[in-house]
Amino acid sequence: MYLFIILAAAIAIFIAYIPELFPRCSCCEKVKPRPFIRLHRAVSISPGFKGNRSVCTKCCRKYDIDSLNDLDKLAIIKRRLKLQMLAKNDP
Repeated sequence: MYLFIILAAAIAIFIAYIPELFPRCSCCEKVKPRPFIRLHRAVSISPGFKGNRSVCTKCCRKYDIDSLNDLDKLAIIKRRLKLQMLAKNDP
């Protein structure tokens, strides 16, 4: 009985810490192990992937991202380009 409780608690703790062990990159949306993530900041107290903002090393090099402000600027630029492309394709 105690073994079941201990195993259940261990599994629950592991599941709770998966976003810290395997964060999701905010640029490429891939889940990567923590050593491949260069920027990893807590932005809210919500549990899971939405509480953290992370950028992998590959995206940091590709888009020259050094901080979360650079990530916000990149997101704004991507959104504007997407809207321009949709407006251009609209007959």
